[in-house]
Amino acid sequence: MTTTNPSASLVQTATRNLKRAIDRYVLPDSMLFRKQYINRHGFAPDLVEPKDLSEKLLWLKMYDRSALHTQCADKIRARDYVAAKLGPETIIPALRITYDPADIEPTKIDADRFVVKTNHDQGGVFLCSDRSTFNWAEVRKEVAARLAVNKYYEFREHQYKDIRPGILVEDFIDSDDGNVREIKFYCFHGVPGFIQVVYDRFVNRREIFYDPDWKRMPFSGPGAQLEHEIDPPHNLAQLMEWASILSEPFLCCRIDFLLGRGDRPWFGEITFHHGAGLIRFQPKEFERKFGDMIDLSRLEETRRRREGPVPTPARFLSGRAAPSAG
Repeated sequence: MTTTNPSASLVQTATRNLKRAIDRYVLPDSMLFRKQYINRHGFAPDLVEPKDLSEKLLWLKMYDRSALHTQCADKIRARDYVAAKLGPETIIPALRITYDPADIEPTKIDADRFVVKTNHDQGGVFLCSDRSTFNWAEVRKEVAARLAVNKYYEFREHQYKDIRPGILVEDFIDSDDGNVREIKFYCFHGVPGFIQVVYDRFVNRREIFYDPDWKRMPFSGPGAQLEHEIDPPHNLAQLMEWASILSEPFLCCRIDFLLGRGDRPWFGEITFHHGAGLIRFQPKEFERKFGDMIDLSRLEETRRRREGPVPTPARFLSGRAAPSAG
């Protein structure tokens, strides 16, 4: 008969917690990134002369930081950045912006359908398609728990460190078939390099990748692949231009949009380190292909350009009218 030693169990738990705390708060960035990468892939990344996309994203996590990164990673403050660059019509209408979970209750949100988002992390999205069945208390509890966590310490993505945790309540976006598509542009030096389309994110998530000419690309990430081809949105050229405008101040980032009815585009979010730099595309040749699209020697040039004022749409587009959201 096997018996459990309570003292040994406590020691093991304390040891695990200590190791976790050392990883989060003590290890230098480079050591933590190497450890996390080895745990994920079984080999170490090259952070001295990075070549693959994931390696360069880890390098950028260490060396490319700015107040603009923090603003754009904050789902509340990013709205100002996007409105200044593209116009306010590209932003999903906000029903409430708050920093208190107690505000997520029926007397303060009167819409029948809405979306609750935390502004400082990933995955903090709660859909309400019917307020009469929405679990207000459970969402308040989950949101409060998320607001208590500084996302920076999980993967040391510096843009999350100084975000004030808050809550964004937005309009519910409809689609023609009941499934809002997400279209994500991976941009390198302000130029979209490839496109990811995500279907059915919250139920049966599938994804597919295209090049800028909408030819399916023969690679994959860790997610399930969409089985069939899809047509490009009729406003693809406009979306590509918007992605270029928003990504221009950065060496590399991902610009996400939601496509509502009639492919009506809405800004989603800006992500700087896809998968925290720990995801590798397969086959591995594409890791190098996309890594080659980032010229790390241009970091200082990009930093200097970023220090200027955020341009308005008219200024940025050299006198052309800002693209419409319709």
